[in-house]
Amino acid sequence: MSRIPQCLTIDHGGPVDRPFESFPASALERSIVDRFDAIARRFAPRLAVADCIRQLTYAELAALAGRVAAAITSAVGDRPGPIAILLARDVYFPVAMLGVLACGRGYVPLDLSNPIARNQLIATQSGAAAVVSAGALAGSVRALFPKELPVIDIATVGEGGTLRPDLQPGPEDLAFIVYTSGSTGKPKGVYHSHRNLLHDVMQQTNAMHLNPHDRVAMLHSPSIIGGSREIFMSLLNGASLHLLSPQDLQAAGLVREIRSRRITYCRLVPTLLLQIAEVLGPGQRLDSVRIVALGSQRIDWSDFDVFRQHFSTEAFLIVGMGATECGGNFAHWYVNERVRESNSRLPVGRVLPDATLTIVGDDGFPAVEGDVGEMVVKSRYLALGYWRDPDLTASRFATDPANPETKVFKTGDLGRLRPDGLIEFVGRNDEQIKLRGHRIETGEIEMALREIAGAQDASIVVRCNEAGDPRSLVAYIELRPGIQGLSSHEARSKLRAHLPQYMVPAAVTVLDALPRLPNLKIDRARLAQIDAAHRARSADLLEDPLVAQMIKIFETVIGTTNATPDDNVASLGGDSLQSVIVAVELEKHFRIIIPVEIFEGVQTIRDLAGWIATTKACSDFRSTRDRS
Repeated sequence: MSRIPQCLTIDHGGPVDRPFESFPASALERSIVDRFDAIARRFAPRLAVADCIRQLTYAELAALAGRVAAAITSAVGDRPGPIAILLARDVYFPVAMLGVLACGRGYVPLDLSNPIARNQLIATQSGAAAVVSAGALAGSVRALFPKELPVIDIATVGEGGTLRPDLQPGPEDLAFIVYTSGSTGKPKGVYHSHRNLLHDVMQQTNAMHLNPHDRVAMLHSPSIIGGSREIFMSLLNGASLHLLSPQDLQAAGLVREIRSRRITYCRLVPTLLLQIAEVLGPGQRLDSVRIVALGSQRIDWSDFDVFRQHFSTEAFLIVGMGATECGGNFAHWYVNERVRESNSRLPVGRVLPDATLTIVGDDGFPAVEGDVGEMVVKSRYLALGYWRDPDLTASRFATDPANPETKVFKTGDLGRLRPDGLIEFVGRNDEQIKLRGHRIETGEIEMALREIAGAQDASIVVRCNEAGDPRSLVAYIELRPGIQGLSSHEARSKLRAHLPQYMVPAAVTVLDALPRLPNLKIDRARLAQIDAAHRARSADLLEDPLVAQMIKIFETVIGTTNATPDDNVASLGGDSLQSVIVAVELEKHFRIIIPVEIFEGVQTIRDLAGWIATTKACSDFRSTRDRS
């Protein structure tokens, strides 16, 4: 077998009868700005973008983006380089993106939740010529970045400017750089052209029949490639974009906003889908939503069952497979229950048009149907490469000998082809993992661990659930001779200053020496055995009834089993929303108020149990004293 069969049509099994205006292939020969300018003129008075505070019509969005473009040009002049964006998840983010593109530059979206050091590193590595921010945040940015780096404050840009300046970008010009976790210990920038992003938007539009009546909920960070896709698939079709934060709103608030805004499209991860289902309760549905895109985590048929119970009976569920380097998905499908064989993992779909996929075995030849191999993608619309890293680009991307315009990318993802033509995702063939929706290179975390004062070496163990999927990260450190006293709390606090929260290990354990192979490399298999033994010893320590009660609460909320006294929310695979729910359940069960700083500060169930026992003892003593 040389290649995998493609989709019959890109909207196969989806909303084929819904009227819409097909996204023209001719748009790929111009720029994102050209397409937006035409849409903004056509739908000038209609709502373009809204958050929980502000909203802008298409006319207002275009005018403000034009003023931002003029401000960037004035501040930067001829200085080369992309423009970094550091903003909250609000209406200003798409304004900044369009303003940067309009002045012929590419944008580098930074995540406000990242540590300062990480955003500084990305701005430096990208060679950013300026930073776009807003309001009080802009003042903070001036203190964080080099003095010679201009800061453009959207809230104070002057009048004038246009989306169609003299220097207009072309389809092959840089559009954006997205930074992902890097195996070398540093973030790596993946960069794309206007043509690539427009192609992704074209496929999304034509697959989902997006039209100006759609209301798109953007629920994840604009700093990832999916953020750019959802912003522009809305704004380049005359739809309205609604920027909502699940972390701020929590599941109940998100349900309220989806209903009040009559959202028609949203992209969810399975964890958030289950939390929404818990808020809705039996028989309650989000009837306005016509398409749910589910991804970024393992997806099972049981997730499809939850979707079917809580969304309109006419709604569609779409899943897919992609990579930042591929410019989005290279496979997708509208889930059809008729192919269901069990309650296990869902297939990821069929190959999309304009791409070919080969599943390559260990021998370097195409795998036969049913055998596992690495997914290798070939397309004209792959990333341009890794920004300012030609060696890494050359090692991961190749040019198709038969067509110089086509690139070949080895994804590192393992999959197999089913007899029905659907593709199953099996796992990764390297140290990169996907955890709670984030792709993580464990090497980057190990690099940060080694930079902690006193650390000689470090390694990450990936803990998996019963199905074999990554659930949490734990770290093991070997200290230099004579160094003592490094605690898990201290190590994790240091990591938070340099890594996003999703990359901070749930626990850090110091060993006298890391196990090593004869070549002195870390023996990761032996370390995994040590970690398993450590967890087994912890599981035997359930004689404390308080600890046992707490473990039951943690397991119930997070939906897991076999928790130990040395676990916490992160080590059990929970997220920030589940952390809040655990705290609420503990407060109800033990009739005690747990301050946020206490819940976040203690490291394990055992530690939290000790705090609760001490606090309740003090409370009981005060009550007895008051009665006497």
